[in-house]
Amino acid sequence: MTDSSPDRRSSGPDLIVTGRIRTMDADRPEAEAIAVTGGRITAIGTTDAIRALATADTEVLTVTDGVVYPGFVEPHMHYWASAMQLDWVDCSTRDGATFDDVLARLREAQPAQGDWVLGRLYDPALVDGERELTRDVLDEVSPDRPIMVMNASLHFAYVNSAALAAAGISEDVENPEGGTFGRDDSGRLNGSLGEVPAMMAMMRVVPPLSQERLLDNIVRINQHAAERGYTRTHDAGTGLTIGPQEVDLLLQLAPRLAGRVTFAVHDYAMDAAIANGLTPFTGDDMCRAIAWKIISDGSNQGRSGFQRENYQGRDFRGAPNYDHAALVDRIRTAHAHGWQVMVHANGDAAIDETIDAYEQALDGRSGMDHRDRIEHCSFAHAEHLDRMAALGLSPSFLIGHLYYWGDAFEERIVGAEKAQLLDPVAGARRRGLRVSTHSDYTVTDFEPLREVQTQVTRIRRGSGLPLNAAEAVDVHTALKAKTVDAAWQVHADDTTGTIEVGKFADLVVLDADPAEVDPSTIADITVQRTIVGGRTVYQA
Repeated sequence: MTDSSPDRRSSGPDLIVTGRIRTMDADRPEAEAIAVTGGRITAIGTTDAIRALATADTEVLTVTDGVVYPGFVEPHMHYWASAMQLDWVDCSTRDGATFDDVLARLREAQPAQGDWVLGRLYDPALVDGERELTRDVLDEVSPDRPIMVMNASLHFAYVNSAALAAAGISEDVENPEGGTFGRDDSGRLNGSLGEVPAMMAMMRVVPPLSQERLLDNIVRINQHAAERGYTRTHDAGTGLTIGPQEVDLLLQLAPRLAGRVTFAVHDYAMDAAIANGLTPFTGDDMCRAIAWKIISDGSNQGRSGFQRENYQGRDFRGAPNYDHAALVDRIRTAHAHGWQVMVHANGDAAIDETIDAYEQALDGRSGMDHRDRIEHCSFAHAEHLDRMAALGLSPSFLIGHLYYWGDAFEERIVGAEKAQLLDPVAGARRRGLRVSTHSDYTVTDFEPLREVQTQVTRIRRGSGLPLNAAEAVDVHTALKAKTVDAAWQVHADDTTGTIEVGKFADLVVLDADPAEVDPSTIADITVQRTIVGGRTVYQA
C-alpha cells in the first residue's frame, strides 16, 4: 500500500529511502520506505511498492542498521553571538577543566581581535567555589592587554582593568537601564558586566570581526547543527549583536546553509527592521523571519533571572528588564504587525510578569493565533501552566538547565524546594500545551538526543540523580519536543516535523532507535546521516 502525491513526476523519484522509518505522524507512525522528488516526500509505503517507482536515475538509500526519523528542529539558539565568539578562547569547565586551567588558557592565548584576549563559555556556577573571573583575577592574567570573557549564559561578561579603560568606563559610571556594572564590597568596579546594555558599552570598543568572517562562522555553526541531526534551527535574537543589518545578511546567507533557518528579530532591532520593510514570513524555504523576541529577565544560574524570592544566601532576587506597561506595549506592537512573540522569562517572577503582559495584550484573544511562546520558562509553577493553557501560550524549555545546572540550582542557587519546579515538561503536557526543548546554543551545545534523554530520565550530570522524576515523559513524547511540536512553534509544521507526503524530505538517520534503547543511553546514539530536502548534508 502506498500514499503518494498526485503531482509526482512520471519520470520517477530522485531518492528512495528504505528501512525502519519512524514518521512521528500519529496517523501513520511507521513506514518501510519513502520516495522523494524535488526535495519533497512524494510517496510513503512498503519497500516493494516504493522501489517499484524507481528509475535508472533514482538514488536508493537503504538503511540497514539504523532508523530514520524526521530531522530534528532546534527552536531556540543564537547564531550571531555564537558566530562572534566562535574562535575565542574556550573557558568552559564542562570538560573537567579547573579555574586555574581557564586562567592558563587565557594567559597562553594569542590576541583574537586587535590586542584583545577574548574568551567564551565561562560559568562560575559550574566551578568549585563558584569562583568569578573578577577584574583583579584578570589583571593578574594580563595587566596591559584588554581581556573580556563572556559567561556561558550570554547575560554576563568579565573584563580586566585594561578593558575598562579602553571602554572609558570609570569608577563613577552609572548603571545603564536594564544593565549593571558589578562592584565589590567596597564599591569598586569588579569587572562584571550584567545584561546587554552594560555589555554593549564594552562591545563597542572590541575590534569587530569582519562581516565575511562572521558569516563564515554562521555557516560553520549551521553545519555543526546538521552534524547533530538538526535540519532546521531557529535564531532567537537576530539584530542584537551587530544591529538590524543582521536581518538582511541572514536572509542573503540562505544559499550557503546546510539546514533550514527561521529567526526571531530582537526587540531592540525590530523597529528598524520594520521601517526597512520586514514583514512576517519574509524569506524563503531555507531562511525566513517569523517572530519578535523580547528578553524580560536574565539568567537563573547567573542569579539575574527575576525570582519571587531572593536567591539562596543572597539579598537580591534579580530584576525585570521591562516594566509592565512597556512589556505589554511591545507585545501589542508585535501583534499589530502580525508577528509571533517569544518572551524570554527565566525566573518565576519573570514568568508572572510575562503571563500578565500577554493576558493584557491579548485582551481576550488566544496566543495560539500567533503561536506565542515563553522561552526557557524555567521555574514554572502549576498556576503558570494553567494560565498558559488558558491563554494559548506554549513553552520552550532549556532542558540543559536541568542536566548541567540541576545540582547547582538545588544546592546553591535557589534551594531544593524551588529546584523541583525546573522544566516541568510533564505538567505542561498534561495541560495540552505544545512543548519544545532547546539548546540556547551556545549556552549548551547542540545535543538533541541529550535533550530527549533528559526529558525521559530527569538525570543531572553531576550527582547522577533525577530532579523531580514526576516531570519525566516517555520517549515518544520527548521526541515530539524535538520534531513535530518544535516545528509547530517555528511555523514549519506544514513542511517539517513529521514524515508525510508533501513535506520536505528533511530526515535524520540514527544508529539506534531512542524508543528501543535504555533511556540512560539515548544521548549515546549517533547521527549517521542528515538529509535536507532530499540532499545529504552530513554523513558520518
